[in-house]
Amino acid sequence: MPRIHFAVALAIAGGLALSAPAAAERLRLVNINGYSVIDNEHMMLQGGVSHSYLVTLRHRCPGLRFGVEVGLSFPSTTTLYTPFLEYVYTTDDVRCFIDTIEPIENVDAARALIEQRATEAEAAQ
Repeated sequence: MPRIHFAVALAIAGGLALSAPAAAERLRLVNINGYSVIDNEHMMLQGGVSHSYLVTLRHRCPGLRFGVEVGLSFPSTTTLYTPFLEYVYTTDDVRCFIDTIEPIENVDAARALIEQRATEAEAAQ
């Protein structure tokens, strides 16, 4: 029986390796040392003085907006190839999985992008 589990795990790992994104799709996060919560589905990560990243979660995250502390499933400096495997967690130990992480200039640009996407989603329905 253990051999079957190992074979399944190996097949899954092989499938993930084959579907790994191109190098252009990777995102390097450097010195994440702060965050700002925008709403229950978005937050910004601060990387040093000059790097900001907009994090969009897959779903609304209970407790995110009022959480004093937020944790990340990845280290402060890393390269992410598949951000959808990563998550944010709140002080209630709720895991909120990430949909996308993208570089952004500042919080105003992030809010404008969020609003634009919401408008486009409404128009598509």
